[in-house]
Amino acid sequence: MNGILLNHNKFSIYNNYKTTYSDKKTKYNINNINNSKNQTKPVYAYQISNIHFGSRNINELYEEYNWYINKDHTPAIHAFLKIKADKQDMDNFLTAILNTDDRSYQLIDSLVKQPRKISELTDSLADKVGTQSKNVMPFFIDSPYNKAYNKFINKKYQEAHTISELLKVRPDWKGSVLLEKYHKLKGNDAFEIGNIPREFPNNHLFLIANYLKDKMEIGIKQKKDIPNLKLDNREYEFKFFTEGKSDKNVFGVFTPERKKYVLKMSDEKYKSLDKPFALGTLAKIDTYLTTNRSRNSAPLCYYNHDKNMSIYKYIEHYSINNNNNSLEEISKHLPDFKSLGLSYNDNVGNKNYFILKNDSNEDLKNTEGFEEAIMRNEWISVDNDHVTYNNKFQPSISKYHAPLPNAMQICL
Repeated sequence: MNGILLNHNKFSIYNNYKTTYSDKKTKYNINNINNSKNQTKPVYAYQISNIHFGSRNINELYEEYNWYINKDHTPAIHAFLKIKADKQDMDNFLTAILNTDDRSYQLIDSLVKQPRKISELTDSLADKVGTQSKNVMPFFIDSPYNKAYNKFINKKYQEAHTISELLKVRPDWKGSVLLEKYHKLKGNDAFEIGNIPREFPNNHLFLIANYLKDKMEIGIKQKKDIPNLKLDNREYEFKFFTEGKSDKNVFGVFTPERKKYVLKMSDEKYKSLDKPFALGTLAKIDTYLTTNRSRNSAPLCYYNHDKNMSIYKYIEHYSINNNNNSLEEISKHLPDFKSLGLSYNDNVGNKNYFILKNDSNEDLKNTEGFEEAIMRNEWISVDNDHVTYNNKFQPSISKYHAPLPNAMQICL
């Protein structure tokens, strides 16, 4: 039988001879199977240039892959997608990458850092390796990608220097996991996310929170006037923003520099990082949106777990005049939620979202796609604790993650 059989690093010619190929040399050893002495004879590449190999060996693939990453400074996932080879070779190459700890971390990290492009990138990946590859079925426990992702998350958790680093990757970390990590980082349990804005020097933010504490209401809220507060010759002004029934109290805080913030507070007995409506749950989601520069969400500055309070940048906006309880309509105006893997499911009332305004503050103007969002009349949401997170290439790991709570899903 005459023919060529190729298997990555070696090939064989069946015709009285057995030929083996060495990656590291330019010559080939030919053993005459009828020769009892097994004598070898060098055969050089130019002598067999008419042979069609049909595929590329793994060293060649790595050489091109490394060139894109190291010389062309291409992110690992894009470097992989640039390579041209048949699907089987690319699938085997991807498996080899995923089975190597440092290379798998590099590849997955380059994918996770582009949350808005995950869908596009994973479609391209499926085209590259074939849709039947287990590497593009990450929810299967025996998928090489699933195993590599588990290692990636474990390393990310161990090496993170802040809670925000973890929440930038995904919003659905278990509260207990975040509390444990914070204790390891800080040596105490005074859990915080983010930083207090510089417009609140000394201990002013906490003094303001103490001042507003007896202005909070449980149950049905009614508008009220709140007297100014003077601290160290700095005078702060306030507005009571909460309307209707809610466990949260929302205050507008205006600094002497006329900077505007929104302070959210709730009774300390309601504090949680996992329960519906809790400010801590909201802080996880909003940190994910803020660190990924979402244009459809008010930026979170700081969250304090012990005091059950958080402070956001106030966003200039236009009100939505008509009541709209269609989840499809709401989601259409919050497209960046979808691009970041979040499904919005709060369809009660129209006080949780507003129309983006062109003269919004600088923090929002610098977000992804802000100018286009203005032209499309997109909205900004200011109460995001009713969302679902789902990302095909970020499978949930039970040790670290749990579904976000969704108490509000009412169809009117």
